[in-house]
Amino acid sequence: MEQYPAQELDDALKMVRMLLPWPHECLACYVCRMLAHGCSGLKWSKAYRDLRAPRATAMERKFPELGGTCDCEVMANVFHPNEALWEHDQHGDLDGTCAPSCLTVRLGTIQPCGLWLMRGGIQWGGGVYRGARKVS
Repeated sequence: MEQYPAQELDDALKMVRMLLPWPHECLACYVCRMLAHGCSGLKWSKAYRDLRAPRATAMERKFPELGGTCDCEVMANVFHPNEALWEHDQHGDLDGTCAPSCLTVRLGTIQPCGLWLMRGGIQWGGGVYRGARKVS
């Protein structure tokens, strides 16, 4: 039996933990975080669904109908930042380099936290982003 150094095992465990959804992290925050590791189909969306919301079986059918055939398109076409809750640069544009911490969701849902607006349509509200919050 091959022996692995403790440091190598510790590094591998850290990598696995980094790739898992955090407790109560929403789908949008998880996919946004995982896109730093590349986009390959709906790999990250499916991983989240399998681990946190296994009953959300319609996701693989609905996301492509909303323009999300891969994870990066999910972030471009299905979820949209709720700009009222994100940092803006000195020109008033959204600062996408620093994502706020997830506002958390209940287990078992693919709905985004308050940082994101989810595009409606295909039985989800007619193709518009729902729930925009106004800045006071």
